[in-house]
Amino acid sequence: MPYLKIGDLAMFYKVSGKGKPVLFIHGLGSDSRGWEYQEDEMKNQFQLVIPDLRGHGASKGGINDFIPAQQFAEDLDALFSHLNLERAHVVGESMGGIVALEFVLDFPHRVDKLVLVDTTPRVTEETADVVYSWREAQLAGGNDAYFWATVRSGFTPEWIEKNPEIIRHLKEKAESMNAEGAVAAGLGLATTDLTSRLSEINAETLVVHGDRDGIISIDMGRLMNKGINKSKLKVVKGCGHSPTVEKPKEFNRLLLSFLKS
Repeated sequence: MPYLKIGDLAMFYKVSGKGKPVLFIHGLGSDSRGWEYQEDEMKNQFQLVIPDLRGHGASKGGINDFIPAQQFAEDLDALFSHLNLERAHVVGESMGGIVALEFVLDFPHRVDKLVLVDTTPRVTEETADVVYSWREAQLAGGNDAYFWATVRSGFTPEWIEKNPEIIRHLKEKAESMNAEGAVAAGLGLATTDLTSRLSEINAETLVVHGDRDGIISIDMGRLMNKGINKSKLKVVKGCGHSPTVEKPKEFNRLLLSFLKS
Protein backbone atom coordinates (compact mmCIF):
# COMPACT_ATOMS: atom_id res chain seq x y z
CA MET A 1 0.00 0.00 0.00
CA PRO A 2 1.42 3.43 -0.91
CA TYR A 3 2.27 5.83 1.91
CA LEU A 4 3.73 9.32 1.96
CA LYS A 5 5.93 10.17 4.96
CA ILE A 6 5.35 13.69 6.30
CA GLY A 7 7.12 14.12 9.62
CA ASP A 8 5.56 11.58 11.98
CA LEU A 9 2.65 10.98 9.58
CA ALA A 10 2.48 8.08 7.13
CA MET A 11 -0.38 9.15 4.86
CA PHE A 12 -2.08 6.42 2.88
CA TYR A 13 -3.30 7.28 -0.59
CA LYS A 14 -4.41 5.52 -3.73
CA VAL A 15 -4.22 6.53 -7.37
CA SER A 16 -6.23 4.97 -10.19
CA GLY A 17 -7.35 5.73 -13.72
CA LYS A 18 -5.91 7.99 -16.39
CA GLY A 19 -6.57 11.54 -17.52
CA LYS A 20 -7.01 14.86 -15.75
CA PRO A 21 -6.31 14.31 -12.02
CA VAL A 22 -9.12 14.65 -9.49
CA LEU A 23 -8.43 14.83 -5.75
CA PHE A 24 -11.21 13.43 -3.54
CA ILE A 25 -11.28 14.51 0.13
CA HIS A 26 -13.44 12.45 2.49
CA GLY A 27 -15.45 13.55 5.53
CA LEU A 28 -14.96 13.31 9.29
CA GLY A 29 -14.48 9.76 10.55
CA SER A 30 -14.54 8.41 7.00
CA ASP A 31 -11.64 7.51 4.71
CA SER A 32 -10.83 6.90 1.07
CA ARG A 33 -13.49 4.17 0.91
CA GLY A 34 -16.12 6.90 1.25
CA TRP A 35 -15.82 7.49 -2.52
CA GLU A 36 -16.47 3.90 -3.53
CA TYR A 37 -19.72 4.81 -5.35
CA GLN A 38 -17.82 7.28 -7.52
CA GLU A 39 -14.59 5.40 -8.25
CA ASP A 40 -15.70 2.88 -10.87
CA GLU A 41 -17.40 5.45 -13.04
CA MET A 42 -14.83 8.20 -12.59
CA LYS A 43 -11.63 6.24 -13.09
CA ASN A 44 -12.49 5.51 -16.72
CA GLN A 45 -12.29 9.24 -17.48
CA PHE A 46 -9.97 10.76 -14.87
CA GLN A 47 -6.95 9.99 -12.74
CA LEU A 48 -8.27 9.67 -9.20
CA VAL A 49 -6.15 10.65 -6.20
CA ILE A 50 -7.83 9.56 -2.97
CA PRO A 51 -5.97 9.90 0.35
CA ASP A 52 -6.84 8.99 3.90
CA LEU A 53 -6.51 12.28 5.74
CA ARG A 54 -4.31 12.60 8.80
CA GLY A 55 -5.96 10.71 11.68
CA HIS A 56 -8.23 8.70 9.35
CA GLY A 57 -8.36 5.32 7.66
CA ALA A 58 -5.09 3.56 6.99
CA SER A 59 -2.97 6.67 7.61
CA LYS A 60 -0.73 6.30 10.64
CA GLY A 61 0.61 8.76 13.19
CA GLY A 62 0.55 12.53 12.94
CA ILE A 63 -2.25 13.00 15.49
CA ASN A 64 -1.99 15.86 17.97
CA ASP A 65 -4.66 17.13 20.37
CA PHE A 66 -6.31 18.86 17.42
CA ILE A 67 -5.71 18.94 13.66
CA PRO A 68 -6.38 22.33 12.05
CA ALA A 69 -7.59 22.77 8.49
CA GLN A 70 -4.24 24.30 7.53
CA GLN A 71 -2.46 21.08 8.49
CA PHE A 72 -4.71 19.00 6.25
CA ALA A 73 -4.12 21.47 3.40
CA GLU A 74 -0.34 21.28 3.84
CA ASP A 75 -0.51 17.47 3.79
CA LEU A 76 -2.38 17.58 0.47
CA ASP A 77 0.13 20.02 -1.00
CA ALA A 78 2.90 17.60 -0.04
CA LEU A 79 0.97 14.79 -1.72
CA PHE A 80 0.74 16.82 -4.95
CA SER A 81 4.50 17.38 -4.88
CA HIS A 82 5.12 13.69 -4.17
CA LEU A 83 2.98 12.68 -7.16
CA ASN A 84 4.38 15.43 -9.39
CA LEU A 85 0.95 16.95 -9.80
CA GLU A 86 0.79 20.64 -10.60
CA ARG A 87 -3.00 21.04 -10.57
CA ALA A 88 -6.12 18.93 -10.16
CA HIS A 89 -9.84 19.21 -9.82
CA VAL A 90 -10.69 19.01 -6.09
CA VAL A 91 -13.82 17.39 -4.63
CA GLY A 92 -14.54 17.58 -0.90
CA GLU A 93 -17.49 16.29 1.10
CA SER A 94 -18.56 17.53 4.55
CA MET A 95 -15.35 17.95 6.57
CA GLY A 96 -13.51 17.26 3.34
CA GLY A 97 -15.23 20.29 1.89
CA ILE A 98 -13.85 22.50 4.66
CA VAL A 99 -10.40 21.08 3.92
CA ALA A 100 -10.97 21.72 0.20
CA LEU A 101 -11.84 25.35 0.95
CA GLU A 102 -8.68 25.75 3.02
CA PHE A 103 -6.64 24.05 0.30
CA VAL A 104 -7.88 26.30 -2.51
CA LEU A 105 -7.30 29.39 -0.35
CA ASP A 106 -3.79 28.38 0.75
CA PHE A 107 -2.69 26.78 -2.55
CA PRO A 108 -4.85 28.32 -5.30
CA HIS A 109 -2.33 27.33 -7.99
CA ARG A 110 -3.06 23.66 -7.21
CA VAL A 111 -6.81 23.77 -7.93
CA ASP A 112 -8.53 23.70 -11.29
CA LYS A 113 -12.25 23.15 -10.64
CA LEU A 114 -13.66 22.87 -7.11
CA VAL A 115 -16.62 20.76 -5.95
CA LEU A 116 -18.07 21.28 -2.45
CA VAL A 117 -20.51 18.62 -1.26
CA ASP A 118 -22.79 19.21 1.76
CA THR A 119 -20.20 21.30 3.50
CA THR A 120 -19.75 24.69 5.14
CA PRO A 121 -17.17 27.45 5.50
CA ARG A 122 -17.72 27.40 9.27
CA VAL A 123 -19.05 24.98 11.86
CA THR A 124 -22.34 26.43 13.07
CA GLU A 125 -23.83 25.94 16.52
CA GLU A 126 -26.50 23.71 14.95
CA THR A 127 -23.92 21.42 13.39
CA ALA A 128 -21.90 21.31 16.62
CA ASP A 129 -25.06 20.29 18.50
CA VAL A 130 -25.64 17.40 16.09
CA VAL A 131 -22.08 16.14 16.46
CA TYR A 132 -22.31 16.49 20.26
CA SER A 133 -25.49 14.40 20.20
CA TRP A 134 -23.50 11.58 18.57
CA ARG A 135 -21.04 11.69 21.44
CA GLU A 136 -23.90 11.59 23.96
CA ALA A 137 -25.32 8.55 22.17
CA GLN A 138 -21.96 6.83 22.36
CA LEU A 139 -21.59 7.50 26.06
CA ALA A 140 -25.09 6.16 26.69
CA GLY A 141 -25.13 3.17 24.36
CA GLY A 142 -21.66 2.53 23.00
CA ASN A 143 -20.40 2.43 19.42
CA ASP A 144 -23.58 0.89 18.04
CA ALA A 145 -25.65 3.77 19.39
CA TYR A 146 -23.11 6.21 17.99
CA PHE A 147 -23.33 4.64 14.54
CA TRP A 148 -27.12 4.80 14.44
CA ALA A 149 -27.10 8.39 15.64
CA THR A 150 -24.85 9.37 12.73
CA VAL A 151 -26.97 7.42 10.25
CA ARG A 152 -30.23 9.02 11.39
CA SER A 153 -28.65 12.46 11.15
CA GLY A 154 -27.01 11.80 7.80
CA PHE A 155 -29.67 10.03 5.74
CA THR A 156 -33.38 10.41 5.15
CA PRO A 157 -35.66 7.92 6.98
CA GLU A 158 -37.02 6.64 3.67
CA TRP A 159 -33.56 5.80 2.38
CA ILE A 160 -32.56 4.09 5.63
CA GLU A 161 -35.65 1.87 5.50
CA LYS A 162 -35.06 0.87 1.88
CA ASN A 163 -31.33 0.16 2.09
CA PRO A 164 -30.51 -2.22 4.97
CA GLU A 165 -27.65 -3.85 3.03
CA ILE A 166 -25.88 -0.55 2.44
CA ILE A 167 -26.43 0.35 6.10
CA ARG A 168 -24.75 -2.91 7.13
CA HIS A 169 -21.87 -2.13 4.79
CA LEU A 170 -21.49 1.35 6.27
CA LYS A 171 -21.48 -0.13 9.75
CA GLU A 172 -18.71 -2.56 8.84
CA LYS A 173 -16.60 0.34 7.56
CA ALA A 174 -17.36 2.42 10.66
CA GLU A 175 -15.94 -0.31 12.91
CA SER A 176 -12.43 0.59 11.74
CA MET A 177 -12.84 4.33 12.39
CA ASN A 178 -9.94 6.00 14.18
CA ALA A 179 -11.83 7.65 17.04
CA GLU A 180 -8.77 9.58 18.26
CA GLY A 181 -8.17 11.02 14.81
CA ALA A 182 -11.82 11.96 14.32
CA VAL A 183 -11.92 13.79 17.64
CA ALA A 184 -8.67 15.65 16.84
CA ALA A 185 -9.98 16.67 13.43
CA GLY A 186 -13.32 17.75 14.86
CA LEU A 187 -11.62 19.92 17.47
CA GLY A 188 -9.26 21.37 14.89
CA LEU A 189 -12.05 22.41 12.53
CA ALA A 190 -14.53 23.56 15.17
CA THR A 191 -13.18 27.11 15.19
CA THR A 192 -12.54 27.35 11.43
CA ASP A 193 -14.39 30.22 9.75
CA LEU A 194 -13.58 30.86 6.09
CA THR A 195 -16.75 32.82 5.35
CA SER A 196 -15.02 36.17 4.90
CA ARG A 197 -12.52 34.63 2.47
CA LEU A 198 -14.96 32.99 0.05
CA SER A 199 -14.64 35.93 -2.34
CA GLU A 200 -10.92 35.14 -2.72
CA ILE A 201 -11.72 31.86 -4.48
CA ASN A 202 -11.31 32.17 -8.25
CA ALA A 203 -11.73 28.51 -9.15
CA GLU A 204 -14.87 27.55 -11.03
CA THR A 205 -16.95 25.93 -8.28
CA LEU A 206 -19.88 23.54 -8.03
CA VAL A 207 -21.76 23.49 -4.72
CA VAL A 208 -23.87 20.34 -4.21
CA HIS A 209 -26.22 20.06 -1.23
CA GLY A 210 -29.02 17.73 -0.17
CA ASP A 211 -32.16 19.67 0.67
CA ARG A 212 -32.81 17.45 3.70
CA ASP A 213 -29.31 17.53 5.17
CA GLY A 214 -29.71 17.11 8.93
CA ILE A 215 -26.07 17.84 9.76
CA ILE A 216 -25.12 20.89 7.69
CA SER A 217 -28.01 23.12 6.66
CA ILE A 218 -28.56 23.83 2.99
CA ASP A 219 -28.30 27.48 4.03
CA MET A 220 -24.53 26.92 4.17
CA GLY A 221 -24.60 25.74 0.56
CA ARG A 222 -26.45 28.89 -0.40
CA LEU A 223 -23.94 30.97 1.58
CA MET A 224 -21.01 29.48 -0.33
CA ASN A 225 -22.80 29.88 -3.65
CA LYS A 226 -23.33 33.56 -2.86
CA GLY A 227 -19.79 34.12 -1.58
CA ILE A 228 -17.79 32.33 -4.30
CA ASN A 229 -17.84 34.34 -7.50
CA LYS A 230 -17.63 31.58 -10.11
CA SER A 231 -19.99 29.15 -8.40
CA LYS A 232 -23.28 27.42 -9.04
CA LEU A 233 -25.50 25.53 -6.62
CA LYS A 234 -27.13 22.20 -7.41
CA VAL A 235 -29.71 21.02 -4.87
CA VAL A 236 -30.27 17.26 -4.60
CA LYS A 237 -33.92 16.95 -3.69
CA GLY A 238 -35.08 14.43 -1.10
CA CYS A 239 -31.51 13.78 -0.03
CA GLY A 240 -29.71 14.02 3.30
CA HIS A 241 -26.07 14.75 4.11
CA SER A 242 -24.44 12.25 1.74
CA PRO A 243 -25.61 12.44 -1.90
CA THR A 244 -22.48 10.46 -2.77
CA VAL A 245 -24.10 7.45 -1.05
CA GLU A 246 -27.82 8.24 -0.93
CA LYS A 247 -28.16 9.36 -4.56
CA PRO A 248 -24.90 8.35 -6.27
CA LYS A 249 -26.27 8.24 -9.82
CA GLU A 250 -27.56 11.79 -9.60
CA PHE A 251 -24.42 12.99 -7.87
CA ASN A 252 -22.10 11.30 -10.37
CA ARG A 253 -24.06 12.83 -13.24
CA LEU A 254 -23.70 16.31 -11.74
CA LEU A 255 -20.01 15.76 -11.02
CA LEU A 256 -19.09 14.44 -14.45
CA SER A 257 -21.09 17.11 -16.24
CA PHE A 258 -19.30 19.84 -14.29
CA LEU A 259 -15.78 18.44 -14.57
CA LYS A 260 -16.09 17.71 -18.30
CA SER A 261 -17.64 21.07 -19.24
